[in-house]
Amino acid sequence: MPHGDVQRRDANLRLGAAVAEIEGLYTALLRTKSPGRHERLRAELTRAAEHLAALAVIPGQGQTASHVARRRSRRERRSALAERGAAWIIKRYGQNAH
Repeated sequence: MPHGDVQRRDANLRLGAAVAEIEGLYTALLRTKSPGRHERLRAELTRAAEHLAALAVIPGQGQTASHVARRRSRRERRSALAERGAAWIIKRYGQNAH
């Protein structure tokens, strides 16, 4: 397996793990009744979304995938979707959200 394939697979696994973490936190947030736990989960969800947004940065370009004019590779498309999802979560559940 060429070195680039290993890096691409590793990046995809990291993105997948970050998305899975967000899905788990979001599910827990929807089901919790405790106000204290709700706030902790919101904080964790915001942190996880920021982590996902950081993973969505295209290596070597210093830009996020949404700033790329044309998304040709699967990696770039997945990164763009991950970034958009992370931005939505941060906007919805961030520190200033109610």
